[in-house]
Amino acid sequence: MPAVLSRTTRMPNGLTNAAPKQTLSNAGFPDPTWSAMLALDFLSALDASALSNSGGSTFALTIGVGGNALLTSGAVANTPAFASTPQNSFQVTTGKRMFFKWKGSVDNLLGTIMVGWYASAAANVAGIYITSDTSGNLFLNVNGTSNTNIPFPASCKIAAGTVVELGLEVDPQGNVFAYWNPTTGGQPGSGTVGAVDGSTTVGTTPDGSVAALYVQLNGALTGVTPPTGTLLAGMGVNPTTAAARTLTTDFLVAAQDR
Repeated sequence: MPAVLSRTTRMPNGLTNAAPKQTLSNAGFPDPTWSAMLALDFLSALDASALSNSGGSTFALTIGVGGNALLTSGAVANTPAFASTPQNSFQVTTGKRMFFKWKGSVDNLLGTIMVGWYASAAANVAGIYITSDTSGNLFLNVNGTSNTNIPFPASCKIAAGTVVELGLEVDPQGNVFAYWNPTTGGQPGSGTVGAVDGSTTVGTTPDGSVAALYVQLNGALTGVTPPTGTLLAGMGVNPTTAAARTLTTDFLVAAQDR
């Protein structure tokens, strides 16, 4: 009898999203060519060279799980420091999904953060990104035809020196969802935070998106559209007082359907 073909999983073609009979259909891992992707874990200087910093900041690598990147601002108040892709890489397009995830911390809440996609290294620019205030509250910002800020639930806030995971998703219709997953993320069944347009519902432990902006809600246009230009992917810290602040990044991942 013929030998049994070993599999890395119980899936017929292994763990892959490649089409049957395609090059990577039996690879046993997801097809990395499925999307245009930026994935930085700061394992080496090559990860650092994929980003360019601005705003009088310094950018350095340090030891951490996989590696960490330190973005330290200048000591001039309200002069944002950014580390971002040196070229415009992402554009909101109908029918194309987009994903962004960042994990890190800020040393002091007087350094507000900005992570996601944005048009340029400056505050309040066109883009889709998450920001914080000096109390650690978080906001989903969608700045296209107008700038819409949707607050995260009060239970979803950052603390100085505490690592958090923040995420963004744009679906094929242009609807935007924000995620808050400190440490290991929400646990199913322990409470949810509803994703609704323009407001939020507080739960005990978030499980899923915590804030959303809909281009179409229940089949009707909302009058809000995401930015249409090309965007950078990156992260930034803005010192609100005349003191340097440091944003520590464990990883940054941005992807879009090809």
